[in-house]
Amino acid sequence: MKRFLSLLSIAFLAGSIEAAPVKIIFDTDMANDCDDAGALAVLHALADLGEAEILAIVTNRKDPSNASAAAADAINTWYGRGEIPIGTDKDGATGSAKKGKPSAYCAALRDEFPHDAKPDDAMPDALAIYRETLAREADGTVVICSVGALSNLEDLLRAEPDLVKAKVKSLYVMGGGFPRTARPETNIKLDPAAAVTVANEWPTPIVWQGYEVGAAMTNGPELLAAPKENPVRRAYELRLHHDRPSLEIGKPNHDLATVLLAVRGPQEDLWNVVEGGRVVFDSDGHSEWKTDQKRDHRYVRIKGNPATSASVLGELLAKEPGERN
Repeated sequence: MKRFLSLLSIAFLAGSIEAAPVKIIFDTDMANDCDDAGALAVLHALADLGEAEILAIVTNRKDPSNASAAAADAINTWYGRGEIPIGTDKDGATGSAKKGKPSAYCAALRDEFPHDAKPDDAMPDALAIYRETLAREADGTVVICSVGALSNLEDLLRAEPDLVKAKVKSLYVMGGGFPRTARPETNIKLDPAAAVTVANEWPTPIVWQGYEVGAAMTNGPELLAAPKENPVRRAYELRLHHDRPSLEIGKPNHDLATVLLAVRGPQEDLWNVVEGGRVVFDSDGHSEWKTDQKRDHRYVRIKGNPATSASVLGELLAKEPGERN
């Protein structure tokens, strides 16, 4: 009997120290590439596994379809989390080379799949969602995952610096390229001034993932076997890559990898972490890692074969809603 109670106590203690889900806000330019849809799918898969709690989603790019929020909500609804708050950036970063071109998939997700989101310009403001979400969480517990323009983060930092410092545990950013870029990376090019502000003034640790990481890996064909009711599958079907559906040939998984990093951290078997310096951006959006002074910045490199990370991401991307194993 004593041995049984002892084993029971050990089991109880083991359960009590199990890692709590990562509380996360997903800041996305849900409009251009289908890897934003894929990243949200990976985030839901991690939530189904008990590793993440999705607090809110905010969009950081104004798309002519006016349907970025609807696309995100269609994905949330598919995964059984249609209640997640969504906010949109009403100004919207538009500094891309494809300015004015509507998303290949957002309108279709709005029109073809269940959701209850309003048009982007009628949704709550991204800054308001950030304020409300951060205010109700405990200090130092919220992770922000940014996979688009840094406009919302600049707005938040300017409006609520004390709230950011108190509530945010860490920030993970897909943006730039390291150790330096020959030309501005898309997410940074959307709003270079915001990138400068965040890199120079953000008060919590930042982990940067450069363009080169996602460019080395692709995902998408894992969704070929998914039901047609899956809106993420539809996003990969509609978004072309090299003139073919990303569903067939895959798409670089920049944003999927950032979500994995934000939830699981830089796992030693997947990532090398570079620290002891800082990320800087110029006014055009070029990025560079400098070691002239230290900030609480890090950037990651893929460790070993990129196919290993792509396999992990593909498995998560293909998980059915509610599937735990």
